[in-house]
Amino acid sequence: MENCGGFIKLFRQILDWEWYDDLPTCRLFIHLLLKANYAERNWHGQTIERGSCITSYATLASETGLSPEQIKRALKNLTKTGEIKRIATNKNTVICVVKYADFQGFGFEYNEQTTSKEQAENKQKTNEQQTNNKQTTTTKEIKNKRNKESKNIYTSLPEDKNITAIVETVIQMLNVETDKKDGEGFSPKAKKNVELISALIRDGYTLNDLKTVIEKKCDAWLTDPVMKSNLRPSVLFGDKFDEYLHE
Repeated sequence: MENCGGFIKLFRQILDWEWYDDLPTCRLFIHLLLKANYAERNWHGQTIERGSCITSYATLASETGLSPEQIKRALKNLTKTGEIKRIATNKNTVICVVKYADFQGFGFEYNEQTTSKEQAENKQKTNEQQTNNKQTTTTKEIKNKRNKESKNIYTSLPEDKNITAIVETVIQMLNVETDKKDGEGFSPKAKKNVELISALIRDGYTLNDLKTVIEKKCDAWLTDPVMKSNLRPSVLFGDKFDEYLHE
């Protein structure tokens, strides 16, 4: 599947991104931005959404020059902080860049029927619009916008009011931390998992609270043959959640 999106944009705030100094993780993230579909496409009867791509450890290693182990660790890092989501199917793994739209050119929508002349016209209109915006935007507004971008662009965790996104993110974190293989992890659609996580959010706990408990208990139990079996939603997000959080 060929990506014909043209270009991506990177904000200077990427210099402050937590993974910028981790070369394998940073390289892989930028590679995924370039590799992801600019528009929704069908592949072997499967719909691959905008901002997503089908790939594998071996393919990514070959394309980036990184080792499979570096790829695995980088994917784990990006998943943990919410930059990407991994969706496993019976056939393959789809990687989705969570805030893909933030990295696309301002004011340009991809259309396979767009000609080179139309693209040039669109680019000219975009430049004119940006110039007009600069003339009518105050210095204070620009500063506020930049501050907001700096805070949010690389913080891809969903807002606490978005229960579905929170459940997906939390379960994905747990699957990554417990090294579940594709297709063998906990399901974000399982009724019990949804109920447990939703109840915690309604009680005032945040996504970061759930992330903290996952990381704490994985650090404590993952290498313990007996306690490792407790690394599951029914235990972590059950009656002892608050106790685990404040240990």
